[in-house]
Amino acid sequence: MLVNKRKIKLSVTDILLLICSGLYLFGIRNLFPVCSVTEDKIMSCHWAGEVLSAVSVLLLVLSAVHVLIPDERLKAGMDISMAGIAVIAALIPGNIISLCKSSEMPCRNGTSLWTVVLMVSFIIIAAADAFIYLQYLSGLKHKRKGTGDSL
Repeated sequence: MLVNKRKIKLSVTDILLLICSGLYLFGIRNLFPVCSVTEDKIMSCHWAGEVLSAVSVLLLVLSAVHVLIPDERLKAGMDISMAGIAVIAALIPGNIISLCKSSEMPCRNGTSLWTVVLMVSFIIIAAADAFIYLQYLSGLKHKRKGTGDSL
């Protein structure tokens, strides 16, 4: 049977991942947006903001799906992939896509800092969640070793 009828297991880290990704999306669009586009010029930080918005939506969707999945192996795999996406997101402003040269611009002192703080938090939470699930699965594997059952 392909359908797993186990109930959804909701943990604190699941909720923290969802909150962190939602907060990041809200912050990148409303609290700490990149420099505004003027009539005569589009700054490179505008494109960084667009990419960060797309990445934040991706992380929010993955976090929501992560909450709904009952399988611990899938959750651990999603945690690892979401942590990788968060690493890339933290590198986007100023490294992958350049920002304004002036340190007084909103993209430098707002967007970039917000991204690094939230993505480092996200990486820590996702890594802890993956570690918890992998430890749980390792314990199950050792328990079942004598019975001949496999995961």
